[in-house]
Amino acid sequence: MKIYTNKNYEVLSLDVQPNHYAYEIETDKTREEIFGDWCIECIRKYRYEPTYEFLLDRNGNTVLNEAGDPVYKKDSEGKRIQNGWTWYSLVSHQYLQQIQEKNQIQSQIDDLICIMADLIGGVYYA
Repeated sequence: MKIYTNKNYEVLSLDVQPNHYAYEIETDKTREEIFGDWCIECIRKYRYEPTYEFLLDRNGNTVLNEAGDPVYKKDSEGKRIQNGWTWYSLVSHQYLQQIQEKNQIQSQIDDLICIMADLIGGVYYA
């Protein structure tokens, strides 16, 4: 699966290349493994971004800088060493559920309109 994000790693699309995006991330995980059964409108409320290795001291504790932020391990070129990916919602689970329910209701309405259009001989594009 391909995940397309903006420069802030906010998900824009899955498997369909949008007109404007910053990152194309290929993963061997499926949509269901990462996002469950959320609709695309819910998935667009997620961030999918790289994670990096922390620098550890001799005791195995994360090294912190003067501001108290963790220090990342760097490679020979001075770039942070990536160790995986993480995804998380930018909104509450309750809000995601509301979006999902609205999407399901709209899908049912579209299906009914298509059935009615077929019955009366018209055409409807949902």
